Amino acid sequence: MNLLSFALGNLRHRPVRSSLTVSAIALGIAAVVALTSIAWGFEASWQKANDVGGTDLIVTRIASENAMPSPFSAAKVQQALKGYPHVQEVVGQLTEMLSVSDDVPPVFVFGWTYGSYLWKHLKLVDGRWPRNDTDPEVMIGALAAEMLHEKIGESIEIEGRQFRVSGIFESSAVVENGSLMMTLTQAQQINDKPGKVNVLTVKLDRQAADADIDDFKARVRETMPGFVAITSGELVSKNTVVRISKAMSNATILIAALVGALVVFNTMLMSISERTREIGILLTVGWQRRTIMKLVLCESVILTLAGGFIGILMGISITWSLEHLDLLRGKIDAVFSAPFLMAVLGLSVLLGIGGGLYPALKASRLLPAHALWQE
Repeated sequence: MNLLSFALGNLRHRPVRSSLTVSAIALGIAAVVALTSIAWGFEASWQKANDVGGTDLIVTRIASENAMPSPFSAAKVQQALKGYPHVQEVVGQLTEMLSVSDDVPPVFVFGWTYGSYLWKHLKLVDGRWPRNDTDPEVMIGALAAEMLHEKIGESIEIEGRQFRVSGIFESSAVVENGSLMMTLTQAQQINDKPGKVNVLTVKLDRQAADADIDDFKARVRETMPGFVAITSGELVSKNTVVRISKAMSNATILIAALVGALVVFNTMLMSISERTREIGILLTVGWQRRTIMKLVLCESVILTLAGGFIGILMGISITWSLEHLDLLRGKIDAVFSAPFLMAVLGLSVLLGIGGGLYPALKASRLLPAHALWQE
């Protein structure tokens, strides 16, 4: 009988305690997987929404770290940016989360400059694009159309105003699929923010190099006090919601690690106390102390690895369920990367080693004569 089968046999002899330990580890790992994948997914979803349209740089207020950057008057800034080298197009964008139905949570409503490059990456599924900048028309993402039960030609109320659904579109960004699109002028009117945008998106020509992007950022910093030019990744990483979700994820990892290690420590310590005589017999028949130590560590790692595998499956299931809640549907696209899942399993192994190390040392130091007298 090898060490692994011996360790498995010991765990099977205490099914209730082993099951409770595995369950506790699994719950902690599930929380880590769910919160981390949602935090990364939220960041990745918004970065993709900014990237798929072909935006190279985003100009906004320096202090704009809220969920939606603070609106500002765009005319002077936009005109100045158009004179920068390699600038092909400067487009205003106003985004707000608005209520469009009593039965459905608020959705994102994007306002884009009519006829700009931002519209070109969207795929028209049904209907038509807005005819002009003045008609009260709205485009609905395929996911939003499903949630709102809206069809082409129907009327939808947004902030007390009626809009006609002119078309349904699809996007490779889940955030856009779950949103409404309208011209910037219409978005400014319903939000009572004439002439204002959250951001100015900048598309550079094909000749622009990394040095030109750095030069663009420096020009904005020097000539436009209070504004900054950044990439979509930099904008999303500064977002308050993203930063809070990441902080919660990190806190969950720390708490899960501490609780998991304590659970394993308690389980293995109780196991050693109950098996003192057994360990004494093993030492008497020739087992080496390092083998006893390996046996205890093997048992603790088996428990945490089992909890890790189950926890990963639970975490993926929980995240999938959260993604399909009406409140979050169309707003996040969770990320489950192979390196992350492997790191979670690595954390499980560390929990097993950390929680089982002292009990293993204690078991290996038992005196055979003393252990054999234990009942």
